[in-house]
Amino acid sequence: MLKILITCAGFIIILILLIQGIRKLSSGGSGWELKRWGAGLIGLFVVGAVPLGFSLYTEMFDERLDANIGLGLAMLFVWGYCTILLCVTLVIWGRYMYKQARNK
Repeated sequence: MLKILITCAGFIIILILLIQGIRKLSSGGSGWELKRWGAGLIGLFVVGAVPLGFSLYTEMFDERLDANIGLGLAMLFVWGYCTILLCVTLVIWGRYMYKQARNK
């Protein structure tokens, strides 16, 4: 259960960093274009939150003693998804920092 909660916290932190990076990078920092990025970010959240919700529900309410393959696959997907989101976030923040250094 602790691994699921830590993964959920990490997922939310990565999405917040991604949103901040897109906000700073888009339009030269002049404003937040919700119409352009809002639906995509909601989609990114849903794709990661559904397996996390499934694994949390399964862990809390399913009282099986055997191996739960669905729980393992859900967590493996979420960890891979978080890794991909973290790489994208690092690229976006790198582009922002490169633009800032180039403008000085």
